[in-house]
Amino acid sequence: MADFHLSGRTVVVTGSATGIGRAAVDAFAAEGARVAAVDIEFDVLSRHIEEAGLGELVTPIRADLSTAEGVTSAAEEAMAALGGTPDVLVNNVGAGRLKTFEELSDDDFHRTFELNFHSMVRMCRIIVPAMFEAGKGAVVNVTSDLSRQAEDTIVDYAASKAAVASVAKSLARAYAPRVRVNNVAPGPIWTPFWTDADTGWLKNLEAAYGVQGDAAVQAFIEDRGIPAGRMGTPEEVANAILFLSSDLAGFTTGSTLGVDGGTVRATL
Repeated sequence: MADFHLSGRTVVVTGSATGIGRAAVDAFAAEGARVAAVDIEFDVLSRHIEEAGLGELVTPIRADLSTAEGVTSAAEEAMAALGGTPDVLVNNVGAGRLKTFEELSDDDFHRTFELNFHSMVRMCRIIVPAMFEAGKGAVVNVTSDLSRQAEDTIVDYAASKAAVASVAKSLARAYAPRVRVNNVAPGPIWTPFWTDADTGWLKNLEAAYGVQGDAAVQAFIEDRGIPAGRMGTPEEVANAILFLSSDLAGFTTGSTLGVDGGTVRATL
């Protein structure tokens, strides 16, 4: 495993019970960083921490980050657990529904933006100025390839992630040079976001392509034209998060790193 020289750093990761967030927590802990892991699915998060033997380095925090109160309590509890302002903030929490534009109501847009966008804004409002006063810090936001190359479905999700990327640019300028703010934009990553029996996108793929399981996934890969020819893994995204969190990326701020298998075709 690569050494990103993060031993002893303190980190807050949101949306950390499963998927990319869990992989990031595991990767930071493997580096020797202390992590405050935040998720509404507290039991799932706590069970993973116990089973993985991460209790000495990772503190689970229960919070509903779709509310202002939830973000405030999570930030305060995280900083208390870490002993002060964290060195790294990873805004990973997010959700979306596979709906067309005409199917999306105002309430759908509001719910998506409250969790995906406003959780990032509110967490940064609390932590980033404190990082600036401390003289250092790194923020990594998990956006999406859809924030850079929108599709005709999941419009609210794409818009919320594009808004996150825009605010990150503003923060990178406002709090430079002490705080670096960057984005990781994953493409299709094989996580419960896709595989969950009740809400996962795999069901939609099966319905859309008329085949089941791996065949539906392969049909999607071919239809989407993913140059890498496969779905990505949470660990591949976590590696990008760790790089942008580390001093190895010391001259990188206001940037978006795509971990998308080549799905984004734009040159900028």
